[in-house]
Amino acid sequence: MTRYKSNFARRLTPRTILLNILALFIILAFLAPIFWIFASSLKTSSQVVSIPPVWFFKPHFEGYKELFLKENFLRYLLNSIEVSGITLIIAMVFGFPAAYALARYNIRRKEDIAFWMLSLFMLPPLAVMFPYVILFKTLRLLDTHLVLIIAHLTFVLPLAIWLLQRFIKEMPIEVEEAADLDGANVFQKMILVVLPYIRSGFVATVLLCFIFSWNNFIFSLFLAPYRARTLPAAAMGLVSYVSLNWNKITGGISIILLPPLILTLLAQRSFAKGMRGLAGLK
Repeated sequence: MTRYKSNFARRLTPRTILLNILALFIILAFLAPIFWIFASSLKTSSQVVSIPPVWFFKPHFEGYKELFLKENFLRYLLNSIEVSGITLIIAMVFGFPAAYALARYNIRRKEDIAFWMLSLFMLPPLAVMFPYVILFKTLRLLDTHLVLIIAHLTFVLPLAIWLLQRFIKEMPIEVEEAADLDGANVFQKMILVVLPYIRSGFVATVLLCFIFSWNNFIFSLFLAPYRARTLPAAAMGLVSYVSLNWNKITGGISIILLPPLILTLLAQRSFAKGMRGLAGLK
């Protein structure tokens, strides 16, 4: 015990204390808006705008009741789950083999191809919006789940390929050569060797792709404004020029925040490890 205390005291330098205090302030700065949103969604409209703020209150769920009974938020929630889920599955099913090919095979100008993939993700969505509207209107696909899935894949699939090929490149080739000696084919190597090895990077890629698809606002606004509308576009409809129902608005934001937040918390270790690995790539 004495040895443990001495080691702890040795690590407790003024610099360490200052860094811990700074980290605490940064964490609080990030968590404070999220806490305010969730707390406001459980207040009445008058309590939300009250000055000074109301810190202790009885939870009210009127905002959520209005969202699901009057604003049809359950339908928009299901739309978001379907569009983001299918987009993510397609992106991973096609993105992982494509990333493996870029990382392991001698393809001409594959570095340029990888950078082109990244540049597609950086392309502003508004740059493709006008052609998309004309194309999908001609095909009579506007306001469908399919049009949103195609539009999301335009950006999510390149992101998945670029991230995964970076993780695969960092995997020692000797691991795959050992699998070759055991008679494994390409598919077996990808599923049984490569995927478990880059598990953390794969989880990080899945979460980033899901968050991008889930939070996408602009495609739903222009390509699916009614029946297939997703949550981010639906939340914009909660803002009125006449009045602002703050508990309903913050309730809508809370519903949008919860799925990515829950998934990130459930996979936080793998996600953090994958992001650290990505930051350390050269």
